[in-house]
Amino acid sequence: PILDIQHRIIVYLAGQPRERSEEVKDGVWRAFEGALAQCSVSDADSHHHRGNYTQLSIGISYGGGQKRPGNLRNRPANVHALDQLRTNPWVQRLVGFIDRAYETAFPNLRKEYEKILNNLIQNDSRLRRNWVNSSFAAATFNLGPSTSTFRHRDYLNYVLGMCPVYAGGNFDSKQGGHLILWDLKLVIQFPAGSTIIFPSALLEHSNVPIQPGELRFSFTQFTAAGLFRWVYNGFKSDREIIENGQCVEKVGLQMRKERVWARGLKLFTTRKR
Repeated sequence: PILDIQHRIIVYLAGQPRERSEEVKDGVWRAFEGALAQCSVSDADSHHHRGNYTQLSIGISYGGGQKRPGNLRNRPANVHALDQLRTNPWVQRLVGFIDRAYETAFPNLRKEYEKILNNLIQNDSRLRRNWVNSSFAAATFNLGPSTSTFRHRDYLNYVLGMCPVYAGGNFDSKQGGHLILWDLKLVIQFPAGSTIIFPSALLEHSNVPIQPGELRFSFTQFTAAGLFRWVYNGFKSDREIIENGQCVEKVGLQMRKERVWARGLKLFTTRKR
């Protein structure tokens, strides 16, 4: 793990599954290649602020003008392919490995994510969980075929939360695909089959481009910051409380905003000196 000055874990290099790692890597790669071949993608799906590669997302979202949380929508032509990818046994096995790694490195954060997700689904039966063995509300399949992100922050994610990123494909990880964490001045080799967990809303990051003719995809999971606020507000938006809430609700909202950093940092894992 990578620690901050207060000995909090801020980046966790989860590596690869100990059991059947090559089978998992190959199985997930085949599943992603199959999805890319089946999906119908627009220019917006392939050229966006994160990079020039195909990305499609599934799960629960809240933001961008939504009045309440909802399930991410995809074109009818892509729904079946994405569902096949979601239910693929190798992808499910990978998801389980990632969740166990998250619990190992960040047990308190994982517990908070699980609580938020469970509360959302209990409050609204229309919301669908991606995987029973994942505490994240949403996922993005970066299908490639040459996935390398531009320098960016995922500013809609929970700022003090974590985002696991899995890299797959067929590329020389000594020549490209590295994860660059600009704020930390780190360049981390990122081989196919590996997972890195870090706060993608907090740390500016990108990838070193891979070589011509190589293939690389990635798989990320996240929970939007708006979902945390929705649950903490008693299943109301900030705007609804500000415009129509009772005095005690408005005071509570302001107190939560003032304490967000202190509360969030307490959920990080601290290593003894």
